[in-house]
Amino acid sequence: MERLLYVTLADRAGSLFKRESGSVVTREMKIGQNNSVSDYIAQFLADKKVPAVFELSGGMIAFITDAISQLGVTSIVNVRHEQAAGFAAEGASRVLGLPSVALATSGPGATNLITAIGSAYFDSTPIVFITGQVNQAELRINPEQRQNGFQELDIVNVVKSITKFAVQVRTPEELILALEEAWNLSQDGRPGPVLVDIPIDVQQMRVNDRSLLSVASPQFVQLPSESIDFSEVTKLISQSKFPLILAGGGIRSADAVVDFRRFVESAGLPVVYSLMGVDALSSDSKFRVGLIGSYGNRWANRTLSKADTLLVLGSRLDVRQTGGSVASFMEGKKIIRVDIDDHELTGRIKADLDLKCSISEFLADEEIRKIRFDSSPFMELISTWKGQYPAEKEQTSEIMLNPNYLMHWISRVFSTSRGYVVDVGQHQMWAAQSLELTSDQRFLTSGGMGAMGFSIPAAIGSAVARDGKWVVIAGDGCVQLSIAELHTLKHYQLSVAVCVINNLQLGMVAQFQEENMDSRYVATRDGYSAPDFVEVSKAFGIPSIRIESDGDLRRAEEFIANWEDGPILLEFMVSNLAKALPKLARESQVRDL
Repeated sequence: MERLLYVTLADRAGSLFKRESGSVVTREMKIGQNNSVSDYIAQFLADKKVPAVFELSGGMIAFITDAISQLGVTSIVNVRHEQAAGFAAEGASRVLGLPSVALATSGPGATNLITAIGSAYFDSTPIVFITGQVNQAELRINPEQRQNGFQELDIVNVVKSITKFAVQVRTPEELILALEEAWNLSQDGRPGPVLVDIPIDVQQMRVNDRSLLSVASPQFVQLPSESIDFSEVTKLISQSKFPLILAGGGIRSADAVVDFRRFVESAGLPVVYSLMGVDALSSDSKFRVGLIGSYGNRWANRTLSKADTLLVLGSRLDVRQTGGSVASFMEGKKIIRVDIDDHELTGRIKADLDLKCSISEFLADEEIRKIRFDSSPFMELISTWKGQYPAEKEQTSEIMLNPNYLMHWISRVFSTSRGYVVDVGQHQMWAAQSLELTSDQRFLTSGGMGAMGFSIPAAIGSAVARDGKWVVIAGDGCVQLSIAELHTLKHYQLSVAVCVINNLQLGMVAQFQEENMDSRYVATRDGYSAPDFVEVSKAFGIPSIRIESDGDLRRAEEFIANWEDGPILLEFMVSNLAKALPKLARESQVRDL
């Protein structure tokens, strides 16, 4: 794969700039003469067709937001917390497959972005974070000094470990270069977040012809791609009895879903998926098996254990997928890994065959496209296991509103929605196990970071980026972490149905306490409570309904049938006896389920 590199003028940033062949930094400024850096940023976002910037207003970004507003091309979505701005940008980026932008002011505004930055980094989402900074004259000179200017904070060094690129710019020339590098780097190789920190005096500096010309002629260096022999993949699969694909989030990151689905249908290989790969294959595909891992479908984990050749496409193979024993996971199978990140390929699982390339490149290879396999015997065995261990029968107690059945119901009544934005906790596992997705529907969740409070802000970004109805699935604890964003949904009249799975506890931790702490529910039931979400929803002017029994579902269907636009909220009262099952114990192996 050919890449083009050039050395930046801002050597103090200590990085290489990546650029498409023939592209230049200069752009036609359309605002008038004597444009400012803020004007340039507004034009940059317009030229990149960024649908919206997500932000909470602050003094150190006021010039930037004003310029964006004056240009009138890129929408400004004003949320109620900077973390929500980051999550909203993540939702938009994952839906569009292109970078979105989140803005925050200096100091606490910048630090409030950190969880969202980490979420984007771990889940490989390209986002450009722009932070305002105090005037350069107010920046501390002595590194031992804690702070000089009001709300001064060195956000660049704070986030370097969770960004692909982070830099503070000091001149218009550096700003022009940094924006281009940030945009390109966020998408290059394994995608991820980048951050550009801009002092407020730099935002007001003038961008003139000399500023543009000084950065318009980068020095290009061509790096030839490595040749990869894919024939060993065909050989290993042809020698198998039970070959299996594990679909990870890398398929979406590579924008390879269409090619992947075409490959699965032609190759005839069954597919299990990780939490980040839930929507890689639609539920109507006969080759889609189920979720694997610590909370995976029991039949899917049995399928994973039975496989004698495992083709892993863009998955980290972390401990929640493999169980605690690497040796046990690898026993009896050949493992083929395809990943663009060689650090993942050299991780805890040592594959029999490592292929460092993008999923798109892998699926485009002629040798791979020729793979054909008759999986009928394996699929029949999988079907038997699925019939023996339905997800709805996993609960150890008879409860009203069985959560896995509830996910099937949600799938049916929201079958025409754009997709589901799912928060973190027990409801996340029930959703990943049992939601039925059409070919066009998305499943978005916080995977690596596992950040509670993700879903409502991410749904804001999804709804802004892609018209249509979206569905949030969140626990009562998660909703409380971003409850103010209900007003953002209402303010912009975004068509999002918020499904609150309310079991009046922090369920995942409570389940852990039951298993490991003799049911001492400290701060999960004891000392924890939730508001009346229906009443809260009414306070925001959002239509709402509470469902307490199976009989209430019919009334809820009528409520949904009358939903035209804007947000709605449905509160489902689920027993705190409901658990995320099956659950792989710490010392158990996937094959034990």
